[in-house]
Amino acid sequence: MSVSASQAQTIRYDKPIVINKGGTYRGNWQSLDPKVPAVTVATGQKVIIEKSNIQSKGTLIYTAFKDANLTVRNTRGVALNPDRPLKEYQYPGRFVHAEEFKNIVLENNELTGTSGIYLRDYRGKISLGETIKILRNKVRNIDGRYSTGVGQYSDKEFRLVQFVQFNAVRGISGAEIAWNEVINEPGKSRPEENINMYVSSGLPESRIKIHDNYIQGAYAVNARGNTYAGGGINAGDGSAKTLATAAGHILVYGNQIVGTSNNGIAISAGHNIEVYYNRVISSGYLPSGVPISSQNVGLYVWDMNNDKAKKTFFGNSMHDNLVGWARPLQGKSAQNATWFPDCQPGKCLNNRSPQGRVTQTMEREEYTRWRTKLKGAKITVGPVAK
Repeated sequence: MSVSASQAQTIRYDKPIVINKGGTYRGNWQSLDPKVPAVTVATGQKVIIEKSNIQSKGTLIYTAFKDANLTVRNTRGVALNPDRPLKEYQYPGRFVHAEEFKNIVLENNELTGTSGIYLRDYRGKISLGETIKILRNKVRNIDGRYSTGVGQYSDKEFRLVQFVQFNAVRGISGAEIAWNEVINEPGKSRPEENINMYVSSGLPESRIKIHDNYIQGAYAVNARGNTYAGGGINAGDGSAKTLATAAGHILVYGNQIVGTSNNGIAISAGHNIEVYYNRVISSGYLPSGVPISSQNVGLYVWDMNNDKAKKTFFGNSMHDNLVGWARPLQGKSAQNATWFPDCQPGKCLNNRSPQGRVTQTMEREEYTRWRTKLKGAKITVGPVAK
């Protein structure tokens, strides 16, 4: 199910809904109040939302403290400008905001202008197969810019948001983020990392898998500015005093990271995180041809919080990746592919860079490669008719 702009204008939306019992729900819901979610899931029974249209000036789908078992599929979500003054610090709504949940499945959805997916405190049972699956979603313009009034966003102030944020998702089995297409445009978006694993972990025998995603674009509010700390994927984030609370047991492979200023893929915390067989390509230019001042490094492993002293930073590796990371402000052919100040010996090997300049043409070729890859795998990204 894909909805064109003209069709979206003819959709008749119902008022916000609160789901109090399990079942399958289909409909069109909207909230014009930034403080009221369009859909609230207030039950731990299995809820499926499918073939629906949801738009909101606040959170689109919200569930917290209910041990939610939630599936959202073949659904279109659009974040509306909150239309509030800057002093209220309102930013576009999350597509899904879930806290203290037991199972989340998000597949074949379309997200437009939202602040992504926030998942905190997994409480599921591995024996029941409860996990997280975020698969085959089509995503445009993850946006954390604060509203400054009707139809306006700040050109300076923002909230840290992501396409996917795991927060204290610990000891999970079978978790997977795969085959998603995420494209952010400068001036229309403001993600931090597109995917961030904050003090979250899989298991030695079942590591969190982040694979075969296409992520294009990550920019500051002012894309020409020189201050930006986001990027493509942070595979391990957040300081931890104990192994039980640290990021760890995560695999990142087969992804294409394109034009994400500041960095491509990072490990800044955690243990037993492996990053391999990814393609990371950035010309260092905005689509308009302006050099990006905040262009930093393609791959890095850096113990940002000095967690080695706590024995929670170790066993991380980045190997066999293709990394073309240009820094045009330092010269036409200048590259800064990797930075591994805290990679253990033998753990960051065989990363290679293309010869010569990394160009915008090479970035465009990555999207063609992605579409060919989808066709070969017979995978449809975004809503499908069923």
